[in-house]
Amino acid sequence: MKRICLIFICLLTLVANAAVVTYTPDESSILSNPERGYLTQLERRVSKSSPYCVKGQESTLDSHIQKDNISLVLILYYLDNFKTTATLPDEILNAFDEDMQALRKKGLKCILRYAYTNSNSGETANDASLEIVKSHIAQLKSHWQKNTDVIYVFQAGFVGAWGEWYYTKNFGNKVDRMNDSRRELVNTLLDAVPQDRCIQLRTPLFKTSYVGNTKPLTAEEAFSGTPKARLAHHNDAFLENYGEMGTYDDTARQKPYLAQETLYVPIGGETCILDANVAKTNASYQKTTAEMSRMHWTFIKNSYSEVVTNRWREDGTFDELNRRMGYRFQLLSATLPDNASAGGKANVRFEIRNAGYAPLYNPRPAFLVLKSGNSIHKVQLQSDPRRWLPNNVVTTINEQITLPADIPAGTYDLYLALPDAYESLASNPKYSVRFANKELWDASTGFNRLNATISISSDYTPPVTPADAVSLPAILSKDNVSTYSDDMTFYNTEYFDFGPTDGENTSRWAQWNVSLLYPGKYKISEEMATANGTGHSWRLQLFIPGGDTIATYSTEGTWEEGTLTYDDLWDLTGIAQGDYILRVQNVMLWGQPKLKSITLEYDGELPSSLETTSCQPAVLNPALPMYDVLGRQVDSSYKGFVIQNGSKYLMY
Repeated sequence: MKRICLIFICLLTLVANAAVVTYTPDESSILSNPERGYLTQLERRVSKSSPYCVKGQESTLDSHIQKDNISLVLILYYLDNFKTTATLPDEILNAFDEDMQALRKKGLKCILRYAYTNSNSGETANDASLEIVKSHIAQLKSHWQKNTDVIYVFQAGFVGAWGEWYYTKNFGNKVDRMNDSRRELVNTLLDAVPQDRCIQLRTPLFKTSYVGNTKPLTAEEAFSGTPKARLAHHNDAFLENYGEMGTYDDTARQKPYLAQETLYVPIGGETCILDANVAKTNASYQKTTAEMSRMHWTFIKNSYSEVVTNRWREDGTFDELNRRMGYRFQLLSATLPDNASAGGKANVRFEIRNAGYAPLYNPRPAFLVLKSGNSIHKVQLQSDPRRWLPNNVVTTINEQITLPADIPAGTYDLYLALPDAYESLASNPKYSVRFANKELWDASTGFNRLNATISISSDYTPPVTPADAVSLPAILSKDNVSTYSDDMTFYNTEYFDFGPTDGENTSRWAQWNVSLLYPGKYKISEEMATANGTGHSWRLQLFIPGGDTIATYSTEGTWEEGTLTYDDLWDLTGIAQGDYILRVQNVMLWGQPKLKSITLEYDGELPSSLETTSCQPAVLNPALPMYDVLGRQVDSSYKGFVIQNGSKYLMY
C-alpha cells in the first residue's frame, strides 16, 4: 500500500487553553507554619487553686512567637497533687479547656504530656499507680477529644520523672521495653486519644516490643488507625552521645528503623547536652542537619539545652533548622485551565517539592480555590498532603476535577489552599499551610496565589458517564459507538460512511464514551472498507464531558484502503485517569471515506486481562524507585501501571 502526502500532527496539552505557570521557590525565609518547627515548653504543677498551664503565661508565648516564629508549644501538666487521688477536680478539667482556647487565640498547637513528678531522687520517681493513671485518663478523655483541633500529638507521659518512662516507682524502674503495666497504659491511651492523633513513645524499643516486631511502618500501613500506625517517637536526648542516653540500644538496627517509620509518624524532642565540648563535636551544623534530615525531625525545643541552641544560633544551624524542620512545600509549576463550565470537568497539574525534613502527619485537605471578590468556591483535590515526601522529593499531582455546578459565571482568581482539617480552625489563616514561594501567600485568607485566572461559563452540560464506556486501549467501531452526527449516512452498512452527499463532509463525526485507565502512548491504526480509491483524513479528539478538548491527533491526505498503522504515537502520558469522550471527525472536503474501525493500542506492557485487574490503589515503598511500563522513572502521583522491585502495580 502506498501513502501519499501523509502528515501527522500530534498536539498534547494537559488542559485546552491552559495556563502553565512556574513559580520561584523561597529558600531563605523562615516561615511560621502549623505543626512544625521550634517550640517552647510550658509546665506547671496544677492544683485546684492554680489549675492553668497556658493562661497566665501568654506573654511568654508572645515573646517566642516573635523571636522564633513558633507554632508549637509543649505543655506539661504535673499532677503531683493528685498522685494518690483517683478523681481530678473539675477545676483542673475546665482549666484544660481554657488553656486550649488560649492556644487557639494565639494560632498555636501543642504537644501534650502529663507527669506526676519531676524528681528522680534515689533514681526512682514517686509517680502514680496504674489504677490512678487510668482513672485520670478516663476523666481527661472527653476534654482531649473536644480540643483535638489544637493538639498536634500526644506523648505517652504519666510514667516516671518528667513523664519520660524511665525512673518510676510503679511501672518497673529503668525498664527499657513494654511490661504488662506499660502495655495496659498504652492500650488505655490508644482508646482515649482521638484516632487521628499519634502517641509518641520515648524509645523505639518501646514500640517494637509493643507491636511485637521490628518491621517499620510501610506506606500501606500508614494512616490506617492501627496501633502500629499511631505510635510515634520522641527523643529527649538528641545528639547527646552514641546511644543518646538510652534512646537506642542498637543504633545500627534502630536508626534505619526510625528513618522509615518517621515517613509516617512524627519524631521530635529536645537536646540535653550540657558540655560545650560535647556540643561542639556532636551538634555541629553538619551532624545536626544530616541527622534531622535522615530521621525526618518535625520539632525541637528552642532553648533547652541552651549550650546547644545558643551554639546553633551562632553558627547558622538554628535558622537552617527553623526553615527545614517538618515540611516546607514549594510550588514549582502548575498547569491550570483558562476556562471551564460550571459543573464541568477540568484537568489540573501541580509540581510540589517538599524541601523540609519531614512530611505532614495529621490529616489535612488540599483545595483548588476559585475566588472572585467575596465569592469563594473550593474543589478538594484527591492528593493526600501527608504523602508529599520530604528532603526535596517532587510530587506531581495530576487530577481531573469537577467544578461546582452552582458556581456563578465569571472570572475567578485561582489559589491553592491547605487549611486545617478541623472546621473550628479551617477558616483561620494561622492554621493554613503557607508555601515557601515568593509573593504567593495571602495572609488574609490563608490561600496561596497561583497567579492564574479561570473564566467560568454557565452553559453547563451534564457529563456523560455511561455504563457502557469503553476502556482504552480498545477497538472503536459501530459496535460500541455512543453517538454520531445527525447527517452521517451509515444505516444498513458495516462501516461509518463519511462520504459526501453534497460535496462537503467535514461536519460528520462519531464519538465514543471512553475510560482512560492507562495514561501512556498509543499506537493508532485504522481499518477502511474497500472503496474506490477513497481519500480520507481523521482528527481524533479526546475531551472532557461537557468541557474542553485536552488532546488531539490528526492525519492528512491518504488514499490507503484496508488496514493502516500510523508511525507516530498518540501521547496521552500526561492525561489523568478518568472518563472522557473520544471523537473521530472527518477533516477532508472530498473523498468517500468508509471507516470500519480505529484501534488504539497501548505502546507498552499491559496485563493479559484488563477486565479482572483490581482497581484498588497500589501502595508502594516510597524508598524504592518505580517505573512505568516503558521503563521511565515515575513518582507516587503517577496513574497507570508501575513496576517496582520486580512487581507490577496498578496506580489510580
